[in-house]
Amino acid sequence: MKEYVRFSKNRKLHRFIGELIDIVSAAMIPIFLMILLFTYVFRVAIVQGDSMLPTLRNEERLLVSQLQTRPHNGDIVVINADDAVLFAESGSLYTADGLHKSIVKRVVAVGGQTLDISSEEGEVYINGNQESYEKVDKLITQLPDLGNAFEYPFTVPEGFVFVMGDNRDISLDSRYVNVGLVPEDQIEGTVLLRLYPLEKFGTVR
Repeated sequence: MKEYVRFSKNRKLHRFIGELIDIVSAAMIPIFLMILLFTYVFRVAIVQGDSMLPTLRNEERLLVSQLQTRPHNGDIVVINADDAVLFAESGSLYTADGLHKSIVKRVVAVGGQTLDISSEEGEVYINGNQESYEKVDKLITQLPDLGNAFEYPFTVPEGFVFVMGDNRDISLDSRYVNVGLVPEDQIEGTVLLRLYPLEKFGTVR
């Protein structure tokens, strides 16, 4: 009788352990999938500064897609600005020292497009057409003590993009020598959603 009771208890213990393993396994699968997604597909970025006003504000949280796709005009992207790519006097490209951080900007021109910036009119032209999305200020001025990276108009080389912040009076972007042209493979991701603050949750344009 005692051995029967002992066997019965062991069987219940085994069943309990089996059910516990099933529960843990069921819980771990979605956690594992989330880890994979936020390692290889998505990431969360935090906006620092006001260079993308009024579109993005300081400390907002963004969901960024890390899937490599060809950038398009108007995309808001996170880029690795460790290096800056500039034109030498010969017209060839060279790499200079950059900001050594990731920044969020808007793609203004892509490879093959001719870019012209008129500081007098405060307008940007792509292939002769005035850009269409809104900015804080039309006026485009040079930031203090920073060198202009390019003479306009010029054609963006294939495989590169030219980026600017929406708040152009204060944005440190491709206009300046420590950002310059951005290689497409230095685009870390494209902004999909604003996650925080919650009242502004949604797509970003």
